[in-house]
Formats: sequence, structure tokens, C-alpha cells
Amino acid sequence: MTTIDIEQHETALKRIIVAAGDTALRFFVSRKAGEYALKGPQDFLTEADTFVEGEVVGAIREAFPDDLILGEESASQPASAESLWVVDPIDGTANFARGIAHFCVCIAWVCRGVTELGAIYNPVSQELYQARRGRYALKNGQPLRCTAITDPQRAAVELGWSARHSQRRYLDVMASLLTLGASVRRGGSGALALAWVAEGRTDGYIEMHMNAWDCLAGLLLVREAGGRTGIIPDSAEGIFNGLPVLAVAPGIAVALARASGIPLALDAQSSTSAAAQPPGVRYPRPAISLIEEDFPGWGMNIYIGDSCGVSDTALLAEHDIGIVINCAVNLDIDWVILPEAATAAHLLCHGAGPVRYYKLGLVDGEGNAPEMLHAGYHLMRSALLQQIPNKASYRNRKRGNILVNCRGGRSRSVALVALFMHLECPERFPTLDDAIARVRDRRQLHPDEWFETPKPSLTRLAEHAVMRERAIAAVEQGHEQ
Repeated sequence: MTTIDIEQHETALKRIIVAAGDTALRFFVSRKAGEYALKGPQDFLTEADTFVEGEVVGAIREAFPDDLILGEESASQPASAESLWVVDPIDGTANFARGIAHFCVCIAWVCRGVTELGAIYNPVSQELYQARRGRYALKNGQPLRCTAITDPQRAAVELGWSARHSQRRYLDVMASLLTLGASVRRGGSGALALAWVAEGRTDGYIEMHMNAWDCLAGLLLVREAGGRTGIIPDSAEGIFNGLPVLAVAPGIAVALARASGIPLALDAQSSTSAAAQPPGVRYPRPAISLIEEDFPGWGMNIYIGDSCGVSDTALLAEHDIGIVINCAVNLDIDWVILPEAATAAHLLCHGAGPVRYYKLGLVDGEGNAPEMLHAGYHLMRSALLQQIPNKASYRNRKRGNILVNCRGGRSRSVALVALFMHLECPERFPTLDDAIARVRDRRQLHPDEWFETPKPSLTRLAEHAVMRERAIAAVEQGHEQ
């Protein structure tokens, strides 16, 4: 994409969003109380939403007939993110529908998976926010800058609500923010909330899930205003599926990342692609970590360890670990302490080891079969349920506690243990994110590592496993009936 092409899109974006905002404003001033529908609980739809989106889509298609468009009211997964407009005709529809003048039009333009341009326009206040990657973040032509705050106790943070996550998750994050001493608010427009972080009106914005049309423009604004954000997807599928959102002044970024459980992108000014992130700094942590003690329903402790921890038989014995599940396809352990008698010279040493050992063998990233982590959940569960015969050839009959390891004890093992915790104890961990946050905390994973602990592809495998397990449970329940 040439500079001229970007500038053509830049000029068109400003023209289109201001016109759309003027149309939205006409609907707003002429609205009548109660004239709206609901797409779901607290999910408002007004006549203005569909009309404004139609106007925006028409203008884009006239100017750039080959570009793709992802709009809130006509959302379907785009074929690619090569040249993609992402449109929210009215963000803050609940405010709009109730006559509250805190809403906006929000448009982003994505080129080859990277958000290059973003604009947010509040037609009531006539505040136009614009951002271009690597160039500027502006409000009505004036540069924007996030605050220089470093003390969370002085911070004003907006916390958005998403029905995709449990009330407990929302309340836990709020409690964490209040514990930090931050002031917490909610304005009802995620896009304007992000613009306000870029402008310095507030110091941070958090929401457990946002659709791309609500946040891509605002995240670019925050980045270009010197703030830090979470990881932004760079594929058409990832953009369509949405993302957890963290946007924050740099001086309190780590504190808010830890409070929210949302990983920071390693460098707020680098490519938005998670795949493009450079390798993270490795922080020190124990060879093994106790993740859960006396896990409900199982009566055992769950540990996570790295290659050194799993190789230390004295450490395993100290923590009464009787079961080991190795998640790493690229790590093997020489467990044999009691070799079989009369072993031929050309054969590798084989015999009994100090623990009951199971190997799953995941790749740390892309390359795993879709069912593999789900199989790992059942392997872990089955290892705990397995009854060992009382025979001389079965030396390790005691179950004890369980250790799940990979090479670093920070990605593959995190994904498997979090999946197990969520599926086996949903009362304590109602979402997969809740379980991952718990494991990160107990494993002492630094927020700067969260973008790869676990790797995003492994998180997707865990989400896939949850869906498969629920589908199996539904079928089994149907058969019982």
C-alpha cells in the first residue's frame, strides 16, 4: 500500500466520519423516548444505527470499491484484512437511546492486518479524534498525549462491561482496581473511553471483551498518544472475534495489566501484531510452583514446572508428586532409576522411574491439531483416575500430587492446567480467563510476559477444548434423557 493510497484513505475517513456524525446528531435531537429495540440484554438498537451504517458503507464503497467492510449492524467475518474498514455507526447506543449526549461514530482502516488509521467523532461536542500509525494522535487538529501518572492511587480508570464474561470476573477486576486505590467509572461508550485515555482525561480503560468496531480506532489513538495497550489481532478472523482491551498511561501500565489479567503488548509503539512481537524478557521464577492446593473434588495439589523442576527427583519427592504430565514435544526426561535386567547392549535403557509419567507433547505455538489440548485435559483427568494394579511390574502405585511441565513452565503447561481448572471447578473459575489469571499469578508470570504465557494459539486451543467438552456433555445429557 503506497503513501498516496494511505493519504487517500485518510482524507476519505475524515469526510465520511464527520458526515456520519452529522446524520447521527439529526437522529439524536429528533429522537423520542423509548424508540429503540434490544438485540440482547442492555444491547440497544435504534433506527439511527442501521441508517448511519448504511450511509458509511455506501460512501466507502463509492470511494474504494475493492475494500472490505466490517460493520457492527451487518457483521460477518471478512475474507481478509488486506484493506478493511471497521465501522461502528453509533458507539454508546444505550446513551444515545436514552438521550445522553455521550456517543460517537467510530471508524478504523486496517491494511494487511495493521490498523493504519482511526477516527472517533462525537457530533454533540464536535470533538473529532484522529490517529495515523507512526504519525499522530489528534483532537480537532491538536496533538494528544496520555497522562504521565505513575501512582495508581491517583488514577481514574474506566471499566467497561461485557456480557461475554461473568459478573464475578467483572467484579474481581473492579475489586483489584479499588485495591490499587484507583477511581473507577463507566461512561457507556468504549470508543470515547479510549479517546479519553489518549487525551489524558482518564488514565486507563479496561474491558474484558470488545468488538473490533468499538476499539480498533481508539487503541491506535492511545498508542500514538504514548500509551500502552494489550495485544491487537492481525487476522480477519481475530479482528472479527474481538479481543480483551487494556489501554493505559505508560506509568501505570504494569499495575493495571496485573489488576485486569490482560497482557500488555511488549512495545506499545511497535507492530500491533502479536506474531510480530520480539521475544519477551524471561523473568526468574521457581523450578516448580504450587498452583492449587487440595484442588476441589480431587484432593491433590497441582504444580507447574519447567525442565529443571521436572528433572529434580528430590524436589518431586519433597512435594509428594506422584504424577507428571510433560506437555512439551521437544523435551524428554530420562526417568529410569531401576533398569530392566538383562538389557541387550543395542537397546536404550528402559525400566521403572520415580513417578507415573505421561507425555502429551504439544508444540509451543502453531502446529498442534485442534483436538490436542482437549486430549490433554482428558489425559490429565484420566491419569488422576487411573487405578494401578498391585503387581511387581507396576512400581508407582501411589498417586500423590500432580506436576504439569513444559520446557519453561510458562505456556503449554499454563494452558493445560488452566483448562483443567476451568472445566473441573467452574464455580471457582467460571471462565477460562479466570483460570489463566490464577495460574499466571501463582506461577509468578510477569505482565510483560502475558502476551505469550500462554501463546495465543494455545489459548485458542483451550477455548476450542471448552466448546468441545460442552458439546460432548450436551450430547451425553440428551442420551440420558
